[in-house]
Amino acid sequence: MRFSGAPRLSFPPALGLALGLALLSLAPKLQAQSQDDCLACHSDPELKRANETSLFLNQERYADSSHGQAGLSCLDCHAGLRGVRDFPHAEKLKKVACASCHEKPASEASLSIHGRTASDKKEPLPGCPDCHGSHDIRPARDFESMTSPINLPQTCGRCHLEKVKNGRGGEFIRQYEQSIHFRAIKKSGLTLSASCSTCHGSHAIQAVGSSQSLVSRKNIIRACGQCHVGIEKDYLEGVHGKDYLKGIKDVPVCTDCHSEHAILQAQDPNSRVYVTRVAEVCARCHDNLSIARQYGMSASRLKSFSDSYHGTALKFGETRVANCSSCHGFHDIRAASDPKSTINPANLPQTCGRCHAGAGKNFARGKIHSIQDETVTAKYRSSYVIKRIYLILITVILSTLVLFIAADLFRRAVARKRHG
Repeated sequence: MRFSGAPRLSFPPALGLALGLALLSLAPKLQAQSQDDCLACHSDPELKRANETSLFLNQERYADSSHGQAGLSCLDCHAGLRGVRDFPHAEKLKKVACASCHEKPASEASLSIHGRTASDKKEPLPGCPDCHGSHDIRPARDFESMTSPINLPQTCGRCHLEKVKNGRGGEFIRQYEQSIHFRAIKKSGLTLSASCSTCHGSHAIQAVGSSQSLVSRKNIIRACGQCHVGIEKDYLEGVHGKDYLKGIKDVPVCTDCHSEHAILQAQDPNSRVYVTRVAEVCARCHDNLSIARQYGMSASRLKSFSDSYHGTALKFGETRVANCSSCHGFHDIRAASDPKSTINPANLPQTCGRCHAGAGKNFARGKIHSIQDETVTAKYRSSYVIKRIYLILITVILSTLVLFIAADLFRRAVARKRHG
């Protein structure tokens, strides 16, 4: 328990003087030796500091707390601190040394971003009571605990939404409240879903840019893999994961595709990986000329896909048409030369057959990502010619239809004029 101010009691002058003399004469006998001595004053709901903050200790709540259940009394935390054993005790007391019992968590916190920030005096340090409470500390599995997954976003938000000046603003932190992780906890009660401490850690929290941070690019796959074990395995076996293990920094990781806090389920139209938005996400790397040249990849992936039937349908909002992940996979994306790849020539009939029943070897011979212009290779010349003929026929048919309608409207107008 932390008491930073002595109780202010109001008495008539004469009575106060008499009571003060009596207390001084009994001072050696009135040193706090048990919890009952502390509660003689602190069990009073009206007991307050000069600034009106309460000094009341709810005995029932404390008895249900972790310390109360362990049988700890006031003096187990406050004993040995200067002035506590004097009655009444000093107005300002030293902070309770939680590290005397919780040495490892305290050491981790001192080396964390919170500890270093406090030493720089740039931001307020969240002390143990800020996250765990003071006299009502409960284990994280308790629904009333400040560190319960249900309450943790609110606990962290007291600083990160109100006090701390985040690099990307409080709105970036608040995006978590709209995520599939938060909804799983708050609405469905799935406390195993990711909360603040799941991704960032509890005491040894490091800055995101630090290589020691659980959510750094170096460690993010492992962090997400705590829950998404199967997805982690698929990713690491795919072309992206293999490059990730090599230490290539340009390779996409979980947060590049799904974002950090605003992770939405794929069926949500606002999700980055919604069917109509997947191509744009992939294009951030595969349409980047510098990345394409550095790693020997073909660029203009988005343009070539957008010019295809699938891409055109997606631009008009059709959600049942194939997108990048429909053909290449989600996390276990593999090179076309890999026998397990969904776009390996031997597997294309099966891949296309998911949507086009009965698709055979000849069905997928046309190249989706070829740039359909005069530079098209002879190998795909037939596809290019067929597409050109198709576009010409559509143009002629639509133009003829428009001319027919215009001629018919003109004829009707002339007829009405002749007959008044």
